[in-house]
Amino acid sequence: MQLRPPDWPLPRPDAIHHIVEDFLTDWTAPNAHILPLRRFLENCLSTDLRNFLAESCFLFAFTHQKLPPSCQQGYMRMQGLVGSRELRHHAVQAGLLQDYT
Repeated sequence: MQLRPPDWPLPRPDAIHHIVEDFLTDWTAPNAHILPLRRFLENCLSTDLRNFLAESCFLFAFTHQKLPPSCQQGYMRMQGLVGSRELRHHAVQAGLLQDYT
């Protein structure tokens, strides 16, 4: 921006996110600030910005072509999947694993 001429107009934004701010604002309030900001960014980026557990990333990997960024950065980079009885049961029911019990 410093290299632009002084009379250079800024481009019109495609989207605007307004937030209320005063000295009483609780910036950590999930429903008042975090959720609307996350939804605004998701709309701008056309992606899901929620954080998912490994089990959810495992199911996404088999049922969706595009994974959320949290799954791409964590689960798909070989950070692993913690096994559990419930996860094995879901995998058997989905036909992903054979039941040897």
